[in-house]
Amino acid sequence: MSFFSSNGTLLLLHKRLDRVRKASKYDLMLSPQFYIVTRQKIPVKYAFQAKKLAPSILDDLLPADDNYEYEVKRDGDSWLFFAYSPKEIEEFLKSCCNIPAHRIGKIYFADQLREVLKKLPIGIDEENALTLVDNLATIVPRSMLQSDRYARFTSKLRPKHSYSFKHTRKRVEDSKVSRTTVVVASLLALLALFFFLDGYGYKRAIAKEEASLDKLYEENPQLRSKLVRESIQEKYEGIEKRERSIRNLLDSFSQLTSKKVILDRVEIKENKMIGRFMVDPKEMKHILSVATAENLKVNRLNPAVVVIEGEIK
Repeated sequence: MSFFSSNGTLLLLHKRLDRVRKASKYDLMLSPQFYIVTRQKIPVKYAFQAKKLAPSILDDLLPADDNYEYEVKRDGDSWLFFAYSPKEIEEFLKSCCNIPAHRIGKIYFADQLREVLKKLPIGIDEENALTLVDNLATIVPRSMLQSDRYARFTSKLRPKHSYSFKHTRKRVEDSKVSRTTVVVASLLALLALFFFLDGYGYKRAIAKEEASLDKLYEENPQLRSKLVRESIQEKYEGIEKRERSIRNLLDSFSQLTSKKVILDRVEIKENKMIGRFMVDPKEMKHILSVATAENLKVNRLNPAVVVIEGEIK
Protein backbone atom coordinates (compact mmCIF):
# COMPACT_ATOMS: atom_id res chain seq x y z
CA MET A 1 0.00 0.00 0.00
CA SER A 2 1.02 3.60 -0.60
CA PHE A 3 0.57 6.25 2.06
CA PHE A 4 2.83 9.18 1.21
CA SER A 5 2.81 9.80 -2.54
CA SER A 6 0.90 12.86 -3.82
CA ASN A 7 -2.61 12.43 -5.14
CA GLY A 8 -3.58 12.54 -8.80
CA THR A 9 -6.97 13.31 -10.34
CA LEU A 10 -9.34 10.58 -9.14
CA LEU A 11 -11.23 8.70 -11.88
CA LEU A 12 -13.96 6.11 -11.47
CA LEU A 13 -12.87 3.59 -14.09
CA HIS A 14 -15.74 1.84 -15.87
CA LYS A 15 -16.35 0.56 -19.40
CA ARG A 16 -18.44 3.58 -20.48
CA LEU A 17 -15.80 6.13 -19.56
CA ASP A 18 -15.06 8.23 -22.66
CA ARG A 19 -14.07 11.74 -21.63
CA VAL A 20 -11.88 12.99 -18.79
CA ARG A 21 -10.33 16.27 -17.69
CA LYS A 22 -6.67 16.60 -18.69
CA ALA A 23 -4.24 16.03 -15.81
CA SER A 24 -0.59 15.12 -15.25
CA LYS A 25 -1.48 12.04 -13.18
CA TYR A 26 -4.60 9.96 -12.60
CA ASP A 27 -5.50 7.82 -9.61
CA LEU A 28 -8.04 5.13 -10.47
CA MET A 29 -11.04 3.90 -8.53
CA LEU A 30 -11.51 0.54 -10.27
CA SER A 31 -15.11 -0.48 -10.76
CA PRO A 32 -15.86 -4.24 -10.54
CA GLN A 33 -15.63 -4.33 -14.34
CA PHE A 34 -11.85 -4.12 -13.97
CA TYR A 35 -11.11 -6.52 -11.13
CA ILE A 36 -12.09 -9.86 -9.61
CA VAL A 37 -12.81 -10.11 -5.89
CA THR A 38 -13.64 -12.90 -3.47
CA ARG A 39 -14.01 -13.06 0.29
CA GLN A 40 -12.32 -15.88 2.22
CA LYS A 41 -11.72 -16.62 5.89
CA ILE A 42 -8.15 -17.88 6.21
CA PRO A 43 -5.97 -18.35 9.31
CA VAL A 44 -3.37 -15.62 8.65
CA LYS A 45 -2.71 -12.43 10.60
CA TYR A 46 -0.85 -10.16 8.20
CA ALA A 47 -1.55 -8.81 4.71
CA PHE A 48 1.74 -10.08 3.24
CA GLN A 49 0.78 -13.62 4.31
CA ALA A 50 -2.67 -13.31 2.75
CA LYS A 51 -1.19 -11.87 -0.46
CA LYS A 52 0.99 -14.96 -0.89
CA LEU A 53 -2.19 -17.04 -0.99
CA ALA A 54 -4.08 -14.76 -3.40
CA PRO A 55 -2.98 -16.47 -6.67
CA SER A 56 -4.14 -19.90 -5.51
CA ILE A 57 -7.40 -18.58 -4.02
CA LEU A 58 -8.32 -16.60 -7.17
CA ASP A 59 -6.91 -19.09 -9.68
CA ASP A 60 -10.26 -20.69 -10.59
CA LEU A 61 -11.84 -17.26 -11.19
CA LEU A 62 -9.25 -15.97 -13.69
CA PRO A 63 -8.44 -16.71 -17.34
CA ALA A 64 -5.46 -19.04 -17.63
CA ASP A 65 -3.23 -16.94 -19.92
CA ASP A 66 -3.54 -13.40 -18.48
CA ASN A 67 -1.02 -11.79 -16.16
CA TYR A 68 -2.76 -10.53 -13.03
CA GLU A 69 -1.63 -8.52 -10.03
CA TYR A 70 -3.01 -9.25 -6.57
CA GLU A 71 -3.93 -7.14 -3.55
CA VAL A 72 -5.70 -7.93 -0.27
CA LYS A 73 -7.75 -6.09 2.33
CA ARG A 74 -8.84 -7.26 5.76
CA ASP A 75 -12.62 -7.57 6.06
CA GLY A 76 -13.54 -8.26 9.70
CA ASP A 77 -12.42 -11.82 10.43
CA SER A 78 -12.05 -12.51 6.69
CA TRP A 79 -9.94 -11.18 3.81
CA LEU A 80 -10.90 -9.64 0.48
CA PHE A 81 -8.69 -10.90 -2.36
CA PHE A 82 -8.43 -8.69 -5.47
CA ALA A 83 -6.97 -9.46 -8.89
CA TYR A 84 -6.63 -6.98 -11.76
CA SER A 85 -4.94 -6.91 -15.17
CA PRO A 86 -2.58 -3.92 -15.62
CA LYS A 87 -2.48 -4.57 -19.36
CA GLU A 88 -6.28 -4.42 -19.67
CA ILE A 89 -6.43 -1.12 -17.73
CA GLU A 90 -3.59 0.50 -19.67
CA GLU A 91 -5.07 -0.48 -23.04
CA PHE A 92 -8.56 0.72 -22.10
CA LEU A 93 -7.38 4.15 -20.85
CA LYS A 94 -5.28 4.63 -24.00
CA SER A 95 -8.16 3.75 -26.33
CA CYS A 96 -10.98 5.57 -24.51
CA CYS A 97 -9.27 8.72 -23.24
CA ASN A 98 -5.74 8.76 -24.72
CA ILE A 99 -4.20 8.43 -21.24
CA PRO A 100 -0.71 6.86 -21.42
CA ALA A 101 0.28 4.25 -18.87
CA HIS A 102 2.92 6.43 -17.19
CA ARG A 103 0.20 8.85 -16.05
CA ILE A 104 -1.47 6.19 -13.91
CA GLY A 105 -0.66 6.63 -10.23
CA LYS A 106 -2.42 4.88 -7.37
CA ILE A 107 -5.44 2.61 -7.56
CA TYR A 108 -8.38 1.83 -5.32
CA PHE A 109 -11.10 -0.82 -5.47
CA ALA A 110 -14.82 -0.01 -5.42
CA ASP A 111 -15.25 -2.42 -2.51
CA GLN A 112 -13.38 0.14 -0.41
CA LEU A 113 -16.51 2.34 -0.73
CA ARG A 114 -18.73 -0.13 1.11
CA GLU A 115 -19.70 2.30 3.89
CA VAL A 116 -20.86 4.83 1.29
CA LEU A 117 -22.71 2.20 -0.74
CA LYS A 118 -24.57 1.01 2.34
CA LYS A 119 -26.26 4.41 2.43
CA LEU A 120 -26.67 5.29 -1.26
CA PRO A 121 -25.76 3.80 -4.63
CA ILE A 122 -23.20 5.78 -6.63
CA GLY A 123 -24.25 6.90 -10.09
CA ILE A 124 -22.06 5.65 -12.96
CA ASP A 125 -24.04 7.19 -15.82
CA GLU A 126 -27.72 7.71 -16.63
CA GLU A 127 -28.36 3.98 -16.89
CA ASN A 128 -26.07 2.28 -14.36
CA ALA A 129 -25.08 2.62 -10.73
CA LEU A 130 -22.62 1.11 -8.28
CA THR A 131 -24.24 -0.67 -5.33
CA LEU A 132 -23.77 -3.64 -2.98
CA VAL A 133 -24.86 -7.16 -3.89
CA ASP A 134 -24.07 -9.82 -1.28
CA ASN A 135 -22.00 -7.12 0.43
CA LEU A 136 -19.68 -6.76 -2.58
CA ALA A 137 -19.53 -3.74 -4.92
CA THR A 138 -21.45 -4.40 -8.15
CA ILE A 139 -22.56 -2.35 -11.18
CA VAL A 140 -26.29 -2.84 -11.92
CA PRO A 141 -28.89 -1.05 -14.07
CA ARG A 142 -30.63 1.76 -12.20
CA SER A 143 -33.94 0.15 -13.14
CA MET A 144 -33.16 -2.69 -10.73
CA LEU A 145 -32.78 -0.32 -7.77
CA GLN A 146 -35.56 1.14 -5.68
CA SER A 147 -33.54 4.22 -4.74
CA ASP A 148 -34.40 7.55 -6.35
CA ARG A 149 -31.28 9.20 -4.90
CA TYR A 150 -27.70 8.54 -6.00
CA ALA A 151 -24.38 9.71 -4.62
CA ARG A 152 -22.11 11.56 -7.05
CA PHE A 153 -18.59 10.24 -7.42
CA THR A 154 -16.07 12.92 -6.42
CA SER A 155 -12.56 13.07 -4.99
CA LYS A 156 -14.16 13.30 -1.53
CA LEU A 157 -14.86 9.57 -1.80
CA ARG A 158 -11.13 8.76 -1.98
CA PRO A 159 -10.43 5.89 0.51
CA LYS A 160 -7.75 6.26 3.16
CA HIS A 161 -5.53 3.46 1.80
CA SER A 162 -4.33 3.14 -1.78
CA TYR A 163 -2.44 0.50 -3.77
CA SER A 164 0.44 1.01 -6.19
CA PHE A 165 -0.48 0.32 -9.80
CA LYS A 166 1.82 -2.32 -11.30
CA HIS A 167 2.67 -0.95 -14.74
CA THR A 168 3.29 -3.58 -17.40
CA ARG A 169 6.55 -1.90 -18.46
CA LYS A 170 7.89 -2.51 -14.94
CA ARG A 171 6.91 -6.15 -14.74
CA VAL A 172 9.85 -8.55 -14.62
CA GLU A 173 9.91 -11.25 -17.28
CA ASP A 174 10.78 -14.00 -14.87
CA SER A 175 7.44 -13.42 -13.11
CA LYS A 176 6.17 -15.96 -15.63
CA VAL A 177 8.16 -18.68 -13.94
CA SER A 178 5.74 -21.07 -12.31
CA ARG A 179 5.30 -21.15 -8.55
CA THR A 180 6.31 -24.79 -8.59
CA THR A 181 9.69 -23.94 -10.14
CA VAL A 182 10.29 -21.25 -7.53
CA VAL A 183 9.45 -23.65 -4.72
CA VAL A 184 11.76 -26.35 -6.09
CA ALA A 185 14.60 -23.80 -6.44
CA SER A 186 14.04 -22.69 -2.85
CA LEU A 187 14.13 -26.28 -1.66
CA LEU A 188 17.43 -26.86 -3.46
CA ALA A 189 18.88 -23.73 -1.84
CA LEU A 190 17.75 -24.99 1.55
CA LEU A 191 19.26 -28.36 0.79
CA ALA A 192 22.61 -26.74 -0.02
CA LEU A 193 22.50 -24.80 3.24
CA PHE A 194 21.69 -27.94 5.25
CA PHE A 195 24.55 -29.81 3.58
CA PHE A 196 26.96 -27.00 4.44
CA LEU A 197 25.88 -26.84 8.08
CA ASP A 198 25.81 -30.61 8.48
CA GLY A 199 29.19 -30.94 6.76
CA TYR A 200 30.76 -28.34 9.02
CA GLY A 201 29.43 -30.09 12.13
CA TYR A 202 30.56 -33.49 10.94
CA LYS A 203 34.01 -32.15 10.05
CA ARG A 204 34.54 -30.89 13.60
CA ALA A 205 33.24 -34.14 15.09
CA ILE A 206 35.48 -36.23 12.83
CA ALA A 207 38.54 -34.12 13.74
CA LYS A 208 37.82 -34.65 17.43
CA GLU A 209 37.38 -38.39 16.95
CA GLU A 210 40.55 -38.66 14.89
CA ALA A 211 42.54 -36.90 17.62
CA SER A 212 41.26 -39.45 20.15
CA LEU A 213 42.06 -42.31 17.79
CA ASP A 214 45.58 -40.98 17.17
CA LYS A 215 46.25 -41.03 20.90
CA LEU A 216 44.92 -44.57 21.10
CA TYR A 217 47.07 -45.65 18.13
CA GLU A 218 50.19 -44.23 19.74
CA GLU A 219 49.54 -46.45 22.74
CA ASN A 220 48.43 -49.44 20.63
CA PRO A 221 50.06 -49.30 17.16
CA GLN A 222 48.71 -52.73 16.22
CA LEU A 223 45.16 -51.37 16.13
CA ARG A 224 45.78 -48.54 13.67
CA SER A 225 45.07 -50.04 10.27
CA LYS A 226 41.84 -51.88 11.03
CA LEU A 227 40.31 -49.19 13.27
CA VAL A 228 41.03 -46.38 10.82
CA ARG A 229 39.34 -48.18 7.98
CA GLU A 230 36.28 -49.18 9.98
CA SER A 231 35.91 -45.76 11.63
CA ILE A 232 36.04 -43.80 8.37
CA GLN A 233 33.72 -46.21 6.61
CA GLU A 234 31.16 -46.14 9.41
CA LYS A 235 31.26 -42.35 9.76
CA TYR A 236 30.85 -41.50 6.10
CA GLU A 237 28.26 -44.18 5.47
CA GLY A 238 26.15 -42.54 8.20
CA ILE A 239 26.58 -39.08 6.67
CA GLU A 240 25.71 -40.25 3.16
CA LYS A 241 22.66 -42.14 4.41
CA ARG A 242 21.31 -39.09 6.27
CA GLU A 243 21.88 -36.75 3.31
CA ARG A 244 20.20 -39.19 0.94
CA SER A 245 17.18 -39.35 3.26
CA ILE A 246 17.00 -35.51 3.38
CA ARG A 247 17.16 -35.31 -0.43
CA ASN A 248 14.38 -37.87 -0.78
CA LEU A 249 12.13 -36.00 1.66
CA LEU A 250 12.73 -32.66 -0.08
CA ASP A 251 11.84 -34.30 -3.38
CA SER A 252 8.62 -35.67 -1.85
CA PHE A 253 7.72 -32.22 -0.48
CA SER A 254 8.34 -30.58 -3.86
CA GLN A 255 6.09 -33.15 -5.56
CA LEU A 256 3.23 -31.96 -3.33
CA THR A 257 3.48 -28.29 -4.38
CA SER A 258 1.43 -26.64 -7.12
CA LYS A 259 -0.43 -23.39 -7.75
CA LYS A 260 -3.00 -24.54 -5.20
CA VAL A 261 -0.60 -26.11 -2.71
CA ILE A 262 2.06 -23.74 -1.34
CA LEU A 263 4.95 -24.77 0.91
CA ASP A 264 4.90 -22.10 3.63
CA ARG A 265 7.98 -23.27 5.55
CA VAL A 266 10.21 -26.29 6.13
CA GLU A 267 12.15 -27.32 9.23
CA ILE A 268 14.74 -30.06 9.76
CA LYS A 269 15.14 -31.51 13.22
CA GLU A 270 17.47 -34.29 14.39
CA ASN A 271 15.52 -37.17 12.89
CA LYS A 272 12.64 -35.64 10.96
CA MET A 273 11.70 -33.01 8.38
CA ILE A 274 8.54 -30.96 8.88
CA GLY A 275 6.77 -28.92 6.18
CA ARG A 276 3.80 -26.59 6.58
CA PHE A 277 1.56 -26.36 3.49
CA MET A 278 -1.22 -23.87 2.62
CA VAL A 279 -3.73 -25.97 0.67
CA ASP A 280 -6.75 -25.11 -1.44
CA PRO A 281 -9.54 -27.15 0.21
CA LYS A 282 -10.33 -28.68 -3.18
CA GLU A 283 -6.83 -30.18 -3.27
CA MET A 284 -6.85 -31.49 0.30
CA LYS A 285 -8.00 -35.03 -0.58
CA HIS A 286 -5.29 -35.34 -3.24
CA ILE A 287 -2.56 -34.09 -0.86
CA LEU A 288 -3.60 -36.55 1.84
CA SER A 289 -3.54 -39.40 -0.67
CA VAL A 290 -0.08 -38.55 -2.05
CA ALA A 291 1.42 -37.97 1.40
CA THR A 292 0.08 -41.29 2.66
CA ALA A 293 1.50 -43.09 -0.36
CA GLU A 294 4.92 -41.56 0.42
CA ASN A 295 4.69 -42.78 4.05
CA LEU A 296 4.54 -39.20 5.33
CA LYS A 297 2.73 -38.26 8.52
CA VAL A 298 -0.04 -35.66 7.99
CA ASN A 299 -1.57 -33.36 10.59
CA ARG A 300 -4.45 -31.08 9.46
CA LEU A 301 -4.35 -27.84 11.47
CA ASN A 302 -7.49 -26.48 9.74
CA PRO A 303 -9.28 -26.92 6.37
CA ALA A 304 -6.56 -24.96 4.55
CA VAL A 305 -3.35 -25.81 6.44
CA VAL A 306 -1.57 -29.13 6.89
CA VAL A 307 1.71 -30.09 8.51
CA ILE A 308 3.49 -32.99 6.81
CA GLU A 309 6.30 -34.83 8.58
CA GLY A 310 8.83 -37.30 7.23
CA GLU A 311 11.40 -39.39 9.07
CA ILE A 312 15.10 -38.83 8.39
CA LYS A 313 16.53 -42.34 8.46
